[in-house]
Amino acid sequence: MDMRRIIAAAIVVGLWLLPVPSSAQPVPGSPADAARPPAASGERARVDGFRNAKWGMTEAQVKTVIANDFKIPADKLKSEPNVNEKTTVLSISVPDLVDGAGIARVSYIFGYTTKKLIQVNIAWGTPVDPQAKPELIVAAANQLRQLFLDAGYEPGSIISNARASDGAVVVFGGEDADKHTTLLRLVSAQAPADKEAKESGDAKSAAVTALYLSYIMDGRNPDIFKLKKGQF
Repeated sequence: MDMRRIIAAAIVVGLWLLPVPSSAQPVPGSPADAARPPAASGERARVDGFRNAKWGMTEAQVKTVIANDFKIPADKLKSEPNVNEKTTVLSISVPDLVDGAGIARVSYIFGYTTKKLIQVNIAWGTPVDPQAKPELIVAAANQLRQLFLDAGYEPGSIISNARASDGAVVVFGGEDADKHTTLLRLVSAQAPADKEAKESGDAKSAAVTALYLSYIMDGRNPDIFKLKKGQF
């Protein structure tokens, strides 16, 4: 099993995630020291959704879960289509999901054919919260990484602290026994100055630090729209 290929395929669902090329190399000390083996606790990971939102739930069911989990009224929740994948995305903003990391954007993705929950994406950092502090985003990455390393993911599926050729760090990637995937990525880059800043002569680029966590039901065959072979 090539976990790098699974990661690359899985992130197709949800276009705001940057792609992870398959040629990832270990990065000692970034964002934490080299990965340690999972703790021998006997515990086995089970990736069945996020909190009380479980794979196979309908949008209405997930709205009820969100109302209970985050105290956001169901009638205030609105979904939008992903026009490329023909999925439906329901997104909310949640403060203090990880202590110190600032506001998180949680996005629930419903499949093209089933219309049921197939993936949950969580994003922290300056693209979501301009006041987020980069060092606290990196701290959150380290904390989540250790949590997942200790959670009992299938040992042969685990990737930790691997550098992708786009500069992102795969902080953690792993599968449970049912091939459900958890993927944690850290992106740190300089965003180009906007047009107004360039015209004013103050063309300083802004630092972007973002942490992306995805729980994925089926990274090999995601329920998204695809053109069929032979159509064109």
